[in-house]
Amino acid sequence: MGIDSSIPQASVALLKDGEIRNQAEVDTNATASNQVLFLIDKVLTSSSMGLQDLDGFCLTTGPGSFTGLRVGASILKGLLLATSKPFVRIDTLEALALQAMPTGNKICAILDARKKEVYTASFCGNGYILERLTPDRALRPSQLCQEIKEPTIFVGTGLNSYGPFLRSQLGGNFIPTENKCADTVAACAARLAQNCFENKKTTNLDELTIKYVRKSEAELKFNEKNLQKRGI
Repeated sequence: MGIDSSIPQASVALLKDGEIRNQAEVDTNATASNQVLFLIDKVLTSSSMGLQDLDGFCLTTGPGSFTGLRVGASILKGLLLATSKPFVRIDTLEALALQAMPTGNKICAILDARKKEVYTASFCGNGYILERLTPDRALRPSQLCQEIKEPTIFVGTGLNSYGPFLRSQLGGNFIPTENKCADTVAACAARLAQNCFENKKTTNLDELTIKYVRKSEAELKFNEKNLQKRGI
């Protein structure tokens, strides 16, 4: 089972024998925790399966919404404690990039990181195989544009905020995803997990870590207050 709550459109998907059997995606004003739990129940019910029927889980662990990432990690911990099933961690931007496959073009996955920045990573597509070209980073859109030197497919919810800017700056090097991929982010995560499940699966909850990329607003304010107290 793939679970994603790192982006606003939380999703859950069930992969069996290399095929997505069921998936669900919700974008409502409900809390992230309610969304994910509802989606898990919906996918399992539609598949006539229970949690104990699963071989394991995968979770997108960032970058993305700080609240969403923590919610996803908390829910997965509960599922793991209840089932003792193994899990694997999947990079959110990598799952997003898979939505642009198959392609021979460079792929740039972007998410709105707030503070006039995007979370981004670039990949090279070779059929359905992704090759990472850059680490996950938080950049200003103008910085990202300076790095794009060839026609690149852009994918991700960051296009909602910065698509027009990227198109105006990059011209022909900006290739939007023409059609929405049938696979949700959770489904793409499940496909990626399938390729590494046997080698990377674990039941060790200490390995369920989140990739924030940058510090949260609360951490930044806390550090600022400490510096002020020290007169720095």
